[in-house]
Amino acid sequence: MKKPFLLFSLVFCFYSLISSQELIKFDEKSILITNEVANSVSKFYNETNYGDELIINVLTKKEKKKLTDREKMNFSRVRVKKLAAYFKDTLGVKAHNILTQFKAFEDKKKKGNGHPLTGVTWTRDNFKKITNRNGTYQLVVIKEEMLTATGSINDSLNWVEIIKYNNKYGSYFYGDFTAGYIPPNAFNTDCKEITIELKEFFTPSAILLAGLTTTSGNKMLRTGGMIHIMAYCNGKEIPLKKGTKAEIKFLNITETYGIFFGKEKDGLIDWKLDKSIETILDPFEFDEETEEEGGLKILTDKFGWINCDAFVDDKGPRTELIVNLKEEVENTTAFRLIFHDIKSVLPGYYINNDRSKVKFTNLPAARKTSLLVFKLVKDKDLIIWAIKELETGLDKVVSDLQFKTTSLKEFKKTTDLIW
Repeated sequence: MKKPFLLFSLVFCFYSLISSQELIKFDEKSILITNEVANSVSKFYNETNYGDELIINVLTKKEKKKLTDREKMNFSRVRVKKLAAYFKDTLGVKAHNILTQFKAFEDKKKKGNGHPLTGVTWTRDNFKKITNRNGTYQLVVIKEEMLTATGSINDSLNWVEIIKYNNKYGSYFYGDFTAGYIPPNAFNTDCKEITIELKEFFTPSAILLAGLTTTSGNKMLRTGGMIHIMAYCNGKEIPLKKGTKAEIKFLNITETYGIFFGKEKDGLIDWKLDKSIETILDPFEFDEETEEEGGLKILTDKFGWINCDAFVDDKGPRTELIVNLKEEVENTTAFRLIFHDIKSVLPGYYINNDRSKVKFTNLPAARKTSLLVFKLVKDKDLIIWAIKELETGLDKVVSDLQFKTTSLKEFKKTTDLIW
């Protein structure tokens, strides 16, 4: 089992992007994980950025001079084994991110014929020497990239349409972009007063300020508009009765979209296509006989986050965007990339510990976009924000954002010009 493990270490080291080497000092001729050792391990791991590799040496210069080759090999092996267990059991690092790296002793008879760390191409003779385990050990730990979404969901700033539901006759509701009808006896409850709340997100500013984005898993969507509709009884959410369907019409939509329902996941709303919902696209004109307006009509047996969406069919090259800030930002700061030619808003993800570096991934190349970074000023009608026009693939790193503090009104006015 030892030889395959060594080979796996080779592959791991060869493909690592950024590595840092640190020394963990043990007491002389000791293999114990003391408090000092534990503190050093935690410090080095916490300072390692997500996606980077930490290489840990366990022999000091003094030990390398003083100990015999046999002692250096044995002490390094056992210390590495102890540290590996500490990373796994105490720090919670997954086993596949903890590997042994081996450095063969130099062949003194043939100067320069020693072998460097595993992970570098070697000859058959050198490989044979490495598998004989004549050398010292290091520990390699990769800090698995954990992308943390920027911003937060906050639909409290949005206008709300509140309807008192009529259980006997049903109720119509009207927003700026949507209208609908909920039939009588639609809820399985004896609640005396049921209210329907409708929130609409059709403009860039409404989508941005609510913390919404247009992704389904790792796939990019273009939106025709989003709503959040819920029924409440005494402040508690209640579902539609089984077998009951409400009608919702998206008034501004002139093309067919799929209907996606959203659920919160990792700080974002993740949209999932519901293939069971039939959509009806009415002509975009007022029908005097039926008194109906055009738009996209659906019948749904459930409420919640509803989005008229379509997957972005772009099979061209993909790219990434990195945003570097001069200092750490608060975790409520949102990083969003808005596409000009399609109604799509993608989230940025923190990729380092101090939240000063953000990455946008899986972007279609050669698209005109606007980068928005913003944070609301608590309890005030103010926002701190920056905007920059970019082309994906051409602009890969942004480090020169200029922030300003303005009213929400000015923010909305600027962002709503994007679409």
